[in-house]
Amino acid sequence: MQSTLPSYEDTAVMDNSSVARYAMDSKLVKNFYVRPVQNNFKTTEAGRPIFDEVEFIRIIIPGDTKTIIDTQVTMEHKHRFPEMYERFKKGLSQAVSGTPLEVWPQMTVGTVAELKASGITTVEQLADLSDVLAQRFMGSFQLRQKAQAFLAAAAGDAQNSKMAAELEKRDIEIAALKAQMEQVMKIKSKPEAPKAA
Repeated sequence: MQSTLPSYEDTAVMDNSSVARYAMDSKLVKNFYVRPVQNNFKTTEAGRPIFDEVEFIRIIIPGDTKTIIDTQVTMEHKHRFPEMYERFKKGLSQAVSGTPLEVWPQMTVGTVAELKASGITTVEQLADLSDVLAQRFMGSFQLRQKAQAFLAAAAGDAQNSKMAAELEKRDIEIAALKAQMEQVMKIKSKPEAPKAA
């Protein structure tokens, strides 16, 4: 039996959503910024350099210093990274979310500097580092495994902390209910004064 390979049109239909295309976007380092760009038409008209402020985006794959996308913002970028773009428009920080390498006890100052030079700033980025990019750093496979173990343990601790908080809340509610019951029992146990006729 002869199997046929899907044609270009078939693959286009199979991959009609942007979900698969942008599945790894959360691992990218993205930074929106404004850059002055010379407006040639206005410069010629005015006889002096005239610049317009234009929105740009810099996209970096953590660990890959050779692939840096630095381009003018398009509608695709605005839709692809809506939260970051909104923060940029509001003038808020666009910092990467995660555990900074500096606060992770496994790291030395030199290792932190080396990883930061390659765009890796959080333990989460280190844990998600691909094999190809991990080859560029001495001992990165072991560091990546330690980062993955750290995050797995932290996820377990988060569940334990949540459960402990819920138990503490329940204990406080039980103590309040006991106090209310004691007050009700005291009121009921007091003898009633005879009614005056």
